[in-house]
Amino acid sequence: MKRILVVLLVVVALLSFSKTKLTFWGFMMNDEHAKKVLEKFMAENPDIEVEYVQLSWANGFDKIVTAIAGGEDLDVVELGNTWVANFAERNALESMDIFYKNYGKDYVGWNTVYYQGSYWAVPWLLGTRALFYNLELFEKAGLDPDNPPKTWEELYVAAKKINELSDDIYGFGMPAGENYSPWQQWFLPAVWGTGGDIITEDGKRALLTSCKVKETAEFYKALSEVSLKTKQADLAKAFGEGKIGLYVSGAWDIDYLETNYPETPFNVVFIPKPAAWYGTHASFAGAEVLAIMKHSKHKKEAQKLVEFLIRPDIAMEVAMIWPAIFPSHVDAGNDPWFEDHPMHKVFYEQNKYAKPVPSIPAWPKVQAVLTEAIEKIILQDADIDTTHFEYNMKIQKILDGEE
Repeated sequence: MKRILVVLLVVVALLSFSKTKLTFWGFMMNDEHAKKVLEKFMAENPDIEVEYVQLSWANGFDKIVTAIAGGEDLDVVELGNTWVANFAERNALESMDIFYKNYGKDYVGWNTVYYQGSYWAVPWLLGTRALFYNLELFEKAGLDPDNPPKTWEELYVAAKKINELSDDIYGFGMPAGENYSPWQQWFLPAVWGTGGDIITEDGKRALLTSCKVKETAEFYKALSEVSLKTKQADLAKAFGEGKIGLYVSGAWDIDYLETNYPETPFNVVFIPKPAAWYGTHASFAGAEVLAIMKHSKHKKEAQKLVEFLIRPDIAMEVAMIWPAIFPSHVDAGNDPWFEDHPMHKVFYEQNKYAKPVPSIPAWPKVQAVLTEAIEKIILQDADIDTTHFEYNMKIQKILDGEE
């Protein structure tokens, strides 16, 4: 009996010892959620053990950079899509072209992970922006709540009428005073809606002085005159308090508003496009993407983990932790959950119009300059042509590697 027990213990020890240990660094899941999800994976793959490390958006980028520089063993890492080009340029990521070949038709968002001819991650969870509008303020302003703005002109007219209701009510909420939201929520997507951009596709030439960027800036400046201009979180609060008629934000504000301002009636629709006959309902494409690190010693097992995490049922389980981003699988919208959450479904469908930022390593520097230019126009009433000329040169220097 003792001999059998010893043999069993040896077998268990050998099995335990033979497990491949993967490291998975991520942002979306906390330790509790990760445990539930990864236990399912390990049950399906008993020869693989996964160690999860939760990162924060405040310092996660720097931690990954430090780990790479220090030669730390990393296998699978969740990245924000705006980081992909940066890490690909560092030669830190394994090509995921095989995933695109095998799964390309079943998933959307591949444009968020493409850089210099290859796919460097797999789109996992997608998030974008849409237009929130206050039903009660629409009625008070003589607007039809069942016919929300679909174009820039319709939005401006609606915002102007709401702005005229009272001195403490604003037609629109325009983000300002922080790093990302001034360009991310709508200004740059509005440029995309015209078919324009602020840099060329090859990332070599700045386009801030182009006609389409000027067209967007002129609209945005006019809209700013009937807008409350402050930080994004303050806009959400003001909207909940009935002080803003319309603003652009992410799906996270649905739950925020319903929880904190249950008496405020609102709805969500697509981002307006430039005109009924022109442009698209473009929005910012945010994405949580999964990358396998170049120096991973367990790439085969890492691929299994990525394949598991992008499965529609698993991705939906993760997305429901914080329903502001949704699975990238093309059939995810058929999940019964959306039947009871029609406003969230708008965001899922808005994703088909979403566009990622230019895929260049220098984007973090470019976006900072873009924010400065936007705020100079909407906060300081600066001349558009002069501002665009000045900041176009700044962006060009960044693209040329001079800054």
